[in-house]
Amino acid sequence: MNRTPPHRSIARAQRGASLLESLIAFVVLAASTLAVVALQGGLRLDGDLARQRSEALRIGEAEIEGLRAFATIAPASDLLSYDAIADAESTVLATNASYRIVRRVDAGAVAAAKAATVRVGWTDRSGAAREIALASVIAGIDPAYSGALALGAGAIPAPSRGAFGRSPVVPVGARDLGDGRSAWKPAAAATIAVVFDNASGAIVATCIVATTTAVRDLSAADLAGCVAGRRLLVGGTIRFTSATPPQAANVAEIPLSVAVALSLAGGPYARSPVCSSEAKKTVRHTAAGSLRVDAVAIDATPASLGIASWDDTGDRFVDWHCIVTPRADGRWSGRTSLVAGGGWTIGSTHVDRRVCSYGADTARDFVDVGTPFKAQNFLVVRGDSACPLSTVAHQP
Repeated sequence: MNRTPPHRSIARAQRGASLLESLIAFVVLAASTLAVVALQGGLRLDGDLARQRSEALRIGEAEIEGLRAFATIAPASDLLSYDAIADAESTVLATNASYRIVRRVDAGAVAAAKAATVRVGWTDRSGAAREIALASVIAGIDPAYSGALALGAGAIPAPSRGAFGRSPVVPVGARDLGDGRSAWKPAAAATIAVVFDNASGAIVATCIVATTTAVRDLSAADLAGCVAGRRLLVGGTIRFTSATPPQAANVAEIPLSVAVALSLAGGPYARSPVCSSEAKKTVRHTAAGSLRVDAVAIDATPASLGIASWDDTGDRFVDWHCIVTPRADGRWSGRTSLVAGGGWTIGSTHVDRRVCSYGADTARDFVDVGTPFKAQNFLVVRGDSACPLSTVAHQP
């Protein structure tokens, strides 16, 4: 009887096992290759989609900003106007897709404004429809007012021009007298009116007026008893917060009773400064077809502006001004300080209040100021709190 030697059977079994292992390894490798290919396709699709979303967002934002760039309210032949903002559709061809822009404008959703929705759609690599949507409100504010706000605050050179072609130092609400001058009252119930030179923003006269005379009603007859002379205006706002820790932004608490004192240095001076402060609020209303935001006395009513109604924004602050008669060289030096009233005190304990000055510089000391200055703003916090970022300690 012939028999196969044992070692030959073992060799055949070993060769068969090696072939099976090779087949399994090949199947695993093929599956892995297919998975990598699928992953690369997915990554490529995701990468394209990310780029397309970024491009669509850029196009949508540019469309919104283009709506905000109107130059006039009423239609003009060569200028983009607010009244011309309406529904529209367009197409933009880019390197990675073709984008369809659909703009829808609702002129009745918000008073004195237009609600705009911009949708940007495209088809991705897989053939799926994609879309992003942006929504905004375009306020119908005359660009003359926006231009005044865009100009820098503080000591402003004479050649600068703000709203109505006047120096930005001249308050927007001042009454233009039509002769290169404007009249204004520092407070609604003030007995003093000041007359500005529209070009430089300097005060050229001070006048005694009735407390009941509103700024919009000031006339040449009201300004008959004026004292001529160059004076400079310095002013700003005072805001109060009881939050712990305090924040420098979005502060709108009802203000406490406060006054401002200005001590002069480096004299002599012919007159002492005249300072006033008034608690105010901001309101929105429509005037001549434009949306306006005005600061009015905190107890004012719409009738004070000669209108039927307004929207109260909830903002509260103290508006303060000092009229300074400079030295013979046309300049002045000094320091402002807050004077607490109505029972509160300035100090460093939890029952006191601390005065902070907005700005990254040291506490404000005015030295040889020869131009108007409208931006010394204060924040009053708890006495046991440190002044927040973007402010510096002023008092105590």
